[in-house]
Amino acid sequence: MTENPSSSLVGKEISGCEILNKVAEGGMGAVYKARHKALNRIVCVKILSPALANDKKAVELFLTEARAIAELDHPNIVNVYNVGKEKGYYFIVMSFIEGQTLSMLLKRNKVLPIGLVLDLFEGVLLGLDAAHAKGIIHRDIKPSNILINPQGQPKLVDFGIAKKVDKEKGSTKTTELAGTAYFIAPEQALGKDLDTRADLYSVGASLYYVLTGQFPYNGKNTIDIIQKHINDPVPDPAKLRPDMPGWLSLAVQKLMSKNPDDRFQTAKETYLYFKKMRAEDQLRVRMGNSGRAIDLGEEGPLRIVKEEKRTTETIRRQRAEQAAVRKPTTSSAHLPLIPQVDASAPNEPAEKRKPASQPTIRMMEAKDVKPVDVFVPAAKKADKPILTDKFGLGARVLAKMAIFLPLFMVLAGAVMYVFYLLGKICSVHIDEQAGLVSNLIMPFFASTYEPNQLLMTGIALGLLVVVFASSSIRAFSRSTTLLLVLALVSYMAGLFTPQVPFMELANVSQFIFTPEYYLCYLVFVAAWAVSLCWTINRSLGQRILAASLSVLAIVLAYLSSHLSIAPDTQSLVVKIVFYAGLFCAVLCVYHLAARSEKDRILLPCFLLLFAGAAIWAYSVSGLAGNINKSLDVLTANIVVKETDVVKSNQKVEDLVGIDTRRQVFASLNKTNELTNMPDDQAYEFLSKKINQEAPNVFDENTKPLFIYFLLNYYRGGESKMKFTVWDYAMSFPVKNFNVNAQHNNAYFFLLAMLYVFGIISCAGTIFFSEEL
Repeated sequence: MTENPSSSLVGKEISGCEILNKVAEGGMGAVYKARHKALNRIVCVKILSPALANDKKAVELFLTEARAIAELDHPNIVNVYNVGKEKGYYFIVMSFIEGQTLSMLLKRNKVLPIGLVLDLFEGVLLGLDAAHAKGIIHRDIKPSNILINPQGQPKLVDFGIAKKVDKEKGSTKTTELAGTAYFIAPEQALGKDLDTRADLYSVGASLYYVLTGQFPYNGKNTIDIIQKHINDPVPDPAKLRPDMPGWLSLAVQKLMSKNPDDRFQTAKETYLYFKKMRAEDQLRVRMGNSGRAIDLGEEGPLRIVKEEKRTTETIRRQRAEQAAVRKPTTSSAHLPLIPQVDASAPNEPAEKRKPASQPTIRMMEAKDVKPVDVFVPAAKKADKPILTDKFGLGARVLAKMAIFLPLFMVLAGAVMYVFYLLGKICSVHIDEQAGLVSNLIMPFFASTYEPNQLLMTGIALGLLVVVFASSSIRAFSRSTTLLLVLALVSYMAGLFTPQVPFMELANVSQFIFTPEYYLCYLVFVAAWAVSLCWTINRSLGQRILAASLSVLAIVLAYLSSHLSIAPDTQSLVVKIVFYAGLFCAVLCVYHLAARSEKDRILLPCFLLLFAGAAIWAYSVSGLAGNINKSLDVLTANIVVKETDVVKSNQKVEDLVGIDTRRQVFASLNKTNELTNMPDDQAYEFLSKKINQEAPNVFDENTKPLFIYFLLNYYRGGESKMKFTVWDYAMSFPVKNFNVNAQHNNAYFFLLAMLYVFGIISCAGTIFFSEEL
């Protein structure tokens, strides 16, 4: 047996360091514990494997680490004392750190306290900030490259694949795939230009692993894992670690954003954010865990504004002073303080105006003002204060509230429960691969109906008739749209989360301020905006509110549909849709905000809905584009035998060419060996074809989806396939919402919001009714 060259170094001296024992060994070489004789200090000596000593690229990578660390002097980065070649060995002499790696610590302790994790990663971020300031990208941040000394201080090690940033470009060009698959940034995996934000992605992936004990993405092999880093949505660590603060879950997801522009932009920014949010958490605990968010910004310390006491007495005193100032006077110097009774006729000749000194000029009583002199009639009710009738909650208001509010609550509750039960019954017809539109209507076109499905459908239709009829009642006149939205959301709640009990709100408080609820806020805001759009003779306040809500709805449409895959900006159609959506949004705001003789009702609603749909389509266009590109490759390579009907159309094939034969056939004849084949056999057939043409590309989740698209292609043509792809893409944010709604009860949170808002809207309609 031959002796391992690396083990023979024990006891020898390299660069003045006596090798004591081997600490670790990898593909590039080995790490030894040694004693520096001159300094009488324990050090670490990293030696390149002798087998790679003649490999120029390996040597360059090895020396890159030494050069990178040599430029850095930071307590969270390992120190380099010497580098060179001696006795045929390339070596790096570094500080020796007693302790263990973060990955070793995690193996021994399955769950680490969140406070400890944050302490360690704050040190990592400070070390990264120092490296980035020198233009060095580590490119391999992971728990096994974070050493923890006995004092609990983290230190970054292994700069072996580090890169220097181009000062002019602010990035570095990479051609080789370097890094660790479980923690690699998407742009690094794709070989794109890198900047320091690639390290921040790896920090986020490492945080996910340390906090949850699981990798962000798992797969059958390295390529599978890397593809998930590039294409799959960012996972939520809070699902695996419920005790995690909401802000930390969002921060991890922000660090792992596919687009570097969506991440924190620097390590220092991330560090400061962690410090700030931890300080707020601690302050909330000291204040009794009230749940209020207190912003500890850098602008200045918190200040308490002292309110003036005895506010009522102050107001009375001010009114008394104003009344004293307004007493009748014959001095022209005080004329500007006296109400101008003739202000409605400013162009009247001066000689016809009454002199200021006349005793008739005084503070006017309501009974002295004629209707022609003021904007509101001082009619016969002058002796009865108007405010008492409007805002005093008189007997008529209370009576209407007592009658109509309970009726509305019962009607809205019945709509919610009936449509929830209908959705729950229809949930068995759901197809996981189909889009939202298909799943909403599929239960009513199924070959067989579930027990009681027809009965509940009839009851639901009857309730809709009642809802439309109720709009004739003045108290319910503005609630029709809201009740229809309640019906739709309730139906979807039963359809997509049938196992969640009706109006289960136990977990809502954990998710109120998370992106998972953006869609809830979008539906709520859009329903409010549409209800204002349907208001005739809108007041100034209503116009401003409607315009503001429309803008907020468009913003929420983008936020709730935003995917990690960037929009397909190369498509001309997508660009046109995007700009058309923005144009419609501007027109909608204009029509709502502008005062006109006759308020438009249908046009703002249409513009708002079209603008929201256009922005939504733009956000998901990247997903649809990626799917279509993959399908183009598959349909060009998967051969499906033609039937005799196709052979009779040989002239068409001759004209267009053999390569496009299948496309022409699929669009014209729609008849091939898959047309009448049972679905399970067709699935097996296409599954084998996909394995032959694209082995190890699709996993157990994506393969059924692509088979579903391909079946639509071979049975219905390219147009049908494109429609199903866009249906899936447009539904994808809602699909994620449905998956999350299984545990965050988002549907019932939205229903509760709409229900409460409906009650308030009904009460407001009664309260401000013109009949009062």
